[in-house]
Parts: sequence; C-alpha cells; structure tokens
Amino acid sequence: MAEMYMSERFGAWQVGNDPSQGAAEFKLFFPNRSKDASQYEDKGGTYGDPQITSIQVVGDFQAQLGQSPWDIGQAPQMQKAAHSKGWVWSYRTPTNLQAGFYEYKYYLTFNNGETRYVGDPCTRYGGSENQNSAFVIGGSAPTNNQVSPLAHGRKHLRDLIVYELMIDDFTDEYRGARAPLEAVRDKLDYLQTDLGINAILFMPWTAWPSQSFSWGYIPHQYFSVEYRYANALNAPAEKLSWLKRLINECHQRDIHVIMDGVFNHVGDVHPQTNAQGKIIANGFPYRWLYQDYKDSPYAGVFGGTFPGLLDLDYHNGCTQEFIRDVCFYWIDSFGIDGIRFDNTTNFYIKNETKGLPQLLTDIRNHVNDPNFSLTLEHLNLEASQITNDTVADSYWNNELYQRTFDYLWHGNIDSRIVNALNTHSGLNADKVATTYIDNHDHSHVAWQAGARNNAGALEWYRTQPYAIALFTCPGSPMIQNGQEFAEDYWLMEDDKGSNRRVKPRPLRWDFLRDSIGSQLFSNTYQKLISIRKAHAGLRSNHIYPDTWETWQTQFNPQGYGVDVNKGVVIYHRWGNADDGALERFIIAINFSGDHQVVNIPFPANGSWEDLLNQQTVTVQNWWLLNQTVNSHWGRIFYKKS
Repeated sequence: MAEMYMSERFGAWQVGNDPSQGAAEFKLFFPNRSKDASQYEDKGGTYGDPQITSIQVVGDFQAQLGQSPWDIGQAPQMQKAAHSKGWVWSYRTPTNLQAGFYEYKYYLTFNNGETRYVGDPCTRYGGSENQNSAFVIGGSAPTNNQVSPLAHGRKHLRDLIVYELMIDDFTDEYRGARAPLEAVRDKLDYLQTDLGINAILFMPWTAWPSQSFSWGYIPHQYFSVEYRYANALNAPAEKLSWLKRLINECHQRDIHVIMDGVFNHVGDVHPQTNAQGKIIANGFPYRWLYQDYKDSPYAGVFGGTFPGLLDLDYHNGCTQEFIRDVCFYWIDSFGIDGIRFDNTTNFYIKNETKGLPQLLTDIRNHVNDPNFSLTLEHLNLEASQITNDTVADSYWNNELYQRTFDYLWHGNIDSRIVNALNTHSGLNADKVATTYIDNHDHSHVAWQAGARNNAGALEWYRTQPYAIALFTCPGSPMIQNGQEFAEDYWLMEDDKGSNRRVKPRPLRWDFLRDSIGSQLFSNTYQKLISIRKAHAGLRSNHIYPDTWETWQTQFNPQGYGVDVNKGVVIYHRWGNADDGALERFIIAINFSGDHQVVNIPFPANGSWEDLLNQQTVTVQNWWLLNQTVNSHWGRIFYKKS
C-alpha cells in the first residue's frame, strides 16, 4: 500500500544526497473529490475547496537565493499542478543551498484577498519559534541511515515489560544542554540491565503547537519530532538523527520501542497577527490552509469529541490516508516496534470500518509481523470486545489501577480484587491486556500510598502487594517512569478547566539511592521483573479463580480467592515454560498492615520454591497449613513439571 504523503515527498526535502549542498523542493498537497471522490464527502458549497489564489514559500533560506530572509515581496511562487487525488503546489530552488538548517512557512493569498502564514503539514522538522516548519540540507542525512531491527527479533506483547517514559521529565535532571533524545541513551543500560525492562513506551514525540512544556497529546506536525526533544546546542540539523540513534541503541539492547500515537485530535491555535499586521496560523496546518477553516476535510467530528481540542474527520479518505501514512513513516523510517493509540473511543464508531478499524488493518497489513504491537487506550466497557473485533493486540486495562488507588486510600481491599487480577477476561487467546497500577494520567502510586496520612512515599511499602499483583497476573505489565524508585508527584484528576494538570514532573534520580527508593527498586521491582522474565508460564492467560462474585468475601472451598477480613488474596497461575514443560504458580498476597496466617492450597504435592522469598517448601496432602504471609508482601510458589 503506497504511503502517498511521504513516498511522493510532500513537505520540504533536499534534492540529492550531497552532504555539502543541494536544492530544496517544497510540495503541498490538497485533496479534491472531483478527481477522487473517496477523498472527502460532498457537503456542497465551498467544502473541500481551499480557495487559494497563490502560495509563496518564505523563510531564512531566501538569503541563499540572494534575497532577504522572510521577505514576502521576493518570496518564490509555488506552481499548481494536477494530481490523481487532487492538486499539488510545488517549488524547487533554482540554485543549491549550502548545508544547514532552514526554517520556512507558506504565505497564502486567498480568493477573498486575505493573506496568512501557515506551516507545512508534512514537514519532518519543526522550527525554533513561531511554529515554523524546517528542512535540512546536508547534515548527517538521517533519511539514508537505516535503523537496525531488534537484536533477537520482536517478542509478543505478553512477553514484554513496558516502561512508560516521558522524554522531558526522564532527562530533565541530568541532560544539561543536550537534546533530551540524546540524553535518554544515558539510562538505557540502567533500564535494560539494572531494572530489566524490555520495552519502552515513549510518550508522544511528535511536535505540538507551542514552545512550552507539554505531554505531547496535542500534535500538530505529525511527521516531525518535537523541537524541544531534539534540539541540542548548535545542532538542530541532527533532529531526526537523535531519534534514530536512540532507537538503534534500544534495539541493540533488545528493548522494543513503542510509539504513543495521538490520532483522534490535534492541538490547534486560532490565527494571530504578527508585528507587520500579517496573520500567522498556528496549530494543525491542514485546517488553516483553507480560506474558511470549516471547509478543511481533515478536521471535523468523527465519533466522540475531546473538549478543547480539534478532532480529525475519518469520514474523509484524505484524513484516513494522512494518518495511515504518518504511522507508515514512523514504522518504515524509524523501525518502531509498536504503537499505542491514544483516546481510541473518539475515533471508533460501532459497525463502521472507517477510523480506528481501518487504520489498524492498514498498519497490520503493511508491517506483516504478528509481534508488531497495536495497543488501544479505549477506556470503556467495550474495550476487550473492540480489541477482539479488530487486529489490535491489547488495550489499556484500568481495573487494577482503579482498585489500587481505591484500596490505598481506604486502607482495605474488597472482593473486586479477584476479578481485577483476571485481566484476560473477555479477550481472545491471542490478545492481552496492558496492565498497570500507575501511569502518566494519574499521581504516582507511591504518593497515593501515603496520601491519606499526608505521608506520600514514606508509606511506599504499601505499594508492594499491588506490584506483586501486577507482575503475576495475565497481560503485559507497564510501569511509569520513576515508579520503580517511589517517585511521588501528585496530579489532579480533574482540573476543572484550569489548565493546571499538564505540568512537568522531572524524575528525581537521587530517590533511587535513598532508603525508600533503593529498597523498592531492589527488593520489589527488580526482583519481580526478573521472576516474570524467567518464567513464561507467568505470561500465560491462565488464572484461577477467573470469576468472583462481590458477595464472596472469604476463600472458596478449594482455598482460593480473597479473604477480605485478612486482606489476603490467593490465586493459581500456570502455563508452559520456554522449553514446553508445565510451570505452576501459587500466589498469596497480603494487602494488610498485619502479618496474616492462612492455609494455602496447591495443585500438586512435593517441593515448591518460593521465588519471592527464596525458600523451598514441601507440600503434602495438597496444602501448606498455617503459613505466614508478611504484611504488605506476598509469596510466589513455583513448581515445574
């Protein structure tokens, strides 16, 4: 399937590969339904018509043409030519430009005489200010550098332990003047060797329409790495190279790279007037390239809406193809190993193939690798069914997180914990849930542990049973950056429209070495990750009990389930080891603040190893009687046969 927007080199590109000089070519595509009716719906009037009289390219590159930088009077005119799906406006510099980083914008004159500066929707580089677009002549020619695949190939999502990483926060404390993308590489050995994860979910790296801090969930230049992440001192031309180098180094360590893709909505800002009285259109370019922004077929309501943001309209083929090509670009040019799709509830319509289902199918067919992961953030009760009905692999399962924060606040568990552990409920055999007790949308779990007592991470030990549950239940476990050493920022769940929610939370790496972080890291997360990676049976779909009624507050007759009064849960996991032999696990977790004595059932007699406490026990008559499970801790019994 052709990826038109990049294969036809829309945006600005160097002509040739000379590292010292080259001409620049600019190409800007507009769909037209008279040439291809699938591009957008017929709504009559001027819908789909940009109503453009002329387009000029303005920027600092003009100095290389003997002109004044950003001079509208001399700015080159683009020429309009027919395309099988619409029209393409293009311009190629008549002379070569010297190697360097150049910023530009399009200057449009519309039929009504209005003029407007607009960015390039297909730029691969963002500028340093004013949401400029940019291109590179020479540099390290990152488009010619291939990203190496994972050293030992992709694994299925169920075999991954995912680390959710916010590039800015992760590197804030130690990067200095370096590009954040470069600085992440400093910690890859820590992530792989010390902690033990084998996948990183990078929160969005695509450009957003401001120069301020952002989580990245308001994209506006989909093919561009955010300038804030890639700009190193005097090295803007290396923007794409920083990301490729990072991904290469992840792959050398067998760390999967998962991109967080925001494809329901875009960040948008209404036009502003500059000092010369000219209108500058900020935000999503494909909206403001139209005289009347309501005529843009790329923007509009499809499915649900996200308050305060601009939705993309998947009723129109141009939008479907544009976002498809965005995904293909990051897959083909940067070798990513999966995509997490943000806010999928709003670009999914039941019984409609357009939007999310078509996008997933196009990606799956393009990649042709069953281990390329496609994960949905579909936070409603239909999530498992939609995961089954599409070619997605996984969805974000919120249940264990919700139970964790609820129980930490109230100080006790209830019978709902058992069903929360069966994260595979409702899923087909080849699908898995992505599970977590903490993610970027919420406060750190260590803060929640002591929130009721105004103690924050001082009560870090209360998070341990939830971590044990996370790494011993089905699915793909994910931890938020800093969770492993008890980072403890508070985050409001609802900011009442105050815009005070998305704020920096820079990791405080000294926490890793203090009395709290060092214990949580080595005794809990490091140990649990090692156990899960070593035992494929823990990564199976099998769990017992697999259902539980809310009225059941004591263990069932077989000894499994939950004893609410004691705060203890006991469950059985099993599955095949890497060599095909059967692995069995009996997990007993004490969520209470007191040591608890319980009788623990087993499916087989003989010797069992307690992996968490490094003990060996002998089971007779299918039970271990009067067993102590320490407070806020657990036991993981293991037997291979």
